[in-house]
Amino acid sequence: MTSSQIVALAAFALLLAAGWCDLRSRTIPDLVPIALCLLGLMATWRRWHDVTFAQLGIGFGIGLTIGAALFDAGAFGGGDAKLGAGLGAVCGWPQLLEVLFATALCGGLLSLWAKRRRLESLPYAPAFAGGYATTVAVAWLLAPTTGLWHLVTGGAL
Repeated sequence: MTSSQIVALAAFALLLAAGWCDLRSRTIPDLVPIALCLLGLMATWRRWHDVTFAQLGIGFGIGLTIGAALFDAGAFGGGDAKLGAGLGAVCGWPQLLEVLFATALCGGLLSLWAKRRRLESLPYAPAFAGGYATTVAVAWLLAPTTGLWHLVTGGAL
């Protein structure tokens, strides 16, 4: 197992913890996004994955901006917005866009499930975990130059 796979599994474990907390209490502990940011910083600094500090910073900023906009619109809770920023720090730019694309697909499936159960709202951290898992699985199963976006659209991001 490579160091980048270990980083991915650690990030997934943190996202699973966030999903579990969100399902149980509708809150995401601040420790989870902080741990994702620290994981991203450590992995970049130690070169455990192929994300540069510039990509990490851009990914963090985009994750935070999108999360804050969705929080402002009432579509996300504060924990979801911070989780997006932490995920951006781990994935970096432009991989974060693939993860957010897969997260939106997972969120759509969750919303269908919630609608069938007549729920008015749903925890979104499980969608982050599902989107990240989908993206990582596709990246591990396909050649390194492809990813989820390429698989769906047939083109590069």
